[in-house]
Amino acid sequence: MSMIQQTETGYASESSGKRPVFSWKAVTKDCLYFLALAILIGGLLNYSLLFNAFNGTLITRIQQNQLSALKSKGAQIYPGISFIDLVSAKQLYDERLAIFVDARVIEEYQTAHISGAISLPDREFLMGLIDPGKMLPDKGAVLIAYCDGGECEVALDVARELSDHGYNNVFVLGEGYPGWEAAGFPVDKSGL
Repeated sequence: MSMIQQTETGYASESSGKRPVFSWKAVTKDCLYFLALAILIGGLLNYSLLFNAFNGTLITRIQQNQLSALKSKGAQIYPGISFIDLVSAKQLYDERLAIFVDARVIEEYQTAHISGAISLPDREFLMGLIDPGKMLPDKGAVLIAYCDGGECEVALDVARELSDHGYNNVFVLGEGYPGWEAAGFPVDKSGL
């Protein structure tokens, strides 16, 4: 008679010392059971998140939350800087009543930007390497600064700096270039 006897669970035990013997089949079965249970519980706990992900509203909600957070931060850190929505910005664009200021690095501007926008990279501007008076002589002009939208803050920095230089109609397009492009509004992709 054998010293090791197979049990119904798939684990073997020694008749004298009852030491368990490893069984791949039993371990695999248990792992698959716990994996299925974890997926089921995770799906139930995150049903609304999964539903929104599959119907396409999750990205919109994330973008709305990022924009809301950016506006909140802007109001705290940069008092006096106002945000403008895409529809209002597009109306001003169509009526040629605003100048769009791209606050992103020059390489991003050269790749793609809002049609007619001027490049005013935040680092160069903040370091004093660019004189805004030469690029924007009318301090009463409506200026709309933008960057990459979402959590991007460089447009806020440029807007604040423009305000500090005496420009009094400065706005920030919170959705930035990605929001403008996604809306199908005019862009220049001359760098491509």
